Amino acid sequence: MTNEIVSIDTEIHSTDVLRYVETDGAHELPVVKVDAESVAKRIDARIMSATSAAEVLGTDAVLHGQDYLNVPFQLLNVEWRPSDQPQGLPFYAVLTITTADGEIVPMTTGARSVMLKAAKLHSLGALPLWVRIVKSDKATEAGNFPLDLMAADGPNAF
Repeated sequence: MTNEIVSIDTEIHSTDVLRYVETDGAHELPVVKVDAESVAKRIDARIMSATSAAEVLGTDAVLHGQDYLNVPFQLLNVEWRPSDQPQGLPFYAVLTITTADGEIVPMTTGARSVMLKAAKLHSLGALPLWVRIVKSDKATEAGNFPLDLMAADGPNAF
């Protein structure tokens, strides 16, 4: 990665995520510099683009996908951030969701299946969509219980 320009304006897009997985890592992801200024700009942009009181007052508390299992939520948007975790994909997803109570909150996940399905739904223009995260009851060889993104009928589906 010599002579590569790093920009805080560059983003990883859902199409980048899909190409990265399709090419088994051969697709080069944009280099994204994450710093306090770029995070503040993202928060400012979210507030300025809000079209409802719920969006303006959306919380800065972050949910984690593994802590929000089998609970229906409306998936509104997907953003991507570089991951510093040594295992897994080199990015994680920040999902913008609406809870069953109507609260708009961010949710993070690094679960491969959840991320790939969210990227594909985003690239298809299928959002917003009611979904839920489920945990497999069968462990992988490594002892992990994979998470998956499934359809949900609406806020009171479960």
